[in-house]
Amino acid sequence: MSSDSITIRLDDRRRQLGVWWQKVQHVASGIPLLLAGIDRLDFPGTNGRILAIAEIAVAAALLVMFAREVRKEARKRLGKSPASSAHAHEHSGPEWFDVVAGVLLILEAVISTHPGGKPLYEHAILYLGVVTLFTGLAHGVLSGFSWKRRFVRVDDAGLRARLSPFRKFNVAWADIIDIRLGERSAIVVTKEESHEIPLSHYGNAIEIRTAVADWRERKARALSR
Repeated sequence: MSSDSITIRLDDRRRQLGVWWQKVQHVASGIPLLLAGIDRLDFPGTNGRILAIAEIAVAAALLVMFAREVRKEARKRLGKSPASSAHAHEHSGPEWFDVVAGVLLILEAVISTHPGGKPLYEHAILYLGVVTLFTGLAHGVLSGFSWKRRFVRVDDAGLRARLSPFRKFNVAWADIIDIRLGERSAIVVTKEESHEIPLSHYGNAIEIRTAVADWRERKARALSR
């Protein structure tokens, strides 16, 4: 790879929407659990009260974390805080929201067990909670791995893109007939086929479009000499 190359990691809006949808689902589960925990405070027995307090604390923490993330996202949308760059990848550690959500699901499984009912290990929500918990703890590694494998790279050799595990291309400048840059997409036309980069899918579309345009002009000037 040329030392003069530019590699742009893709900030996929669809993945962000998926993350937010998952958080909304966790919150939707957390609210009734919080209310159930409050009702459970009146249950006789020390164990019931301890579990109720734990349920209330974890559910409340989840709701507070969600409110903070909504506020942070709103401030970013309104331009009151700097937008995160795809180059300054922010998911370098655990996703504590998922960790707390996992703990809450595990608590729900524990609380739902009762004498004469199904044993704890037969509750599917227990395993969902464990998976959510460990996914949150390993978020930095998993997210970083996925993030690094989706990119657009331009250099003296040509243009290479990996948009998904099943969608990628690598073309040399000599094979490129035209690069059509629009608001929603960049289309790389070669002698045999065309490749599309759906810019509307990415939060850093301007960065991608600018880099490709700069290299297109650079190669055009080199050919005109």
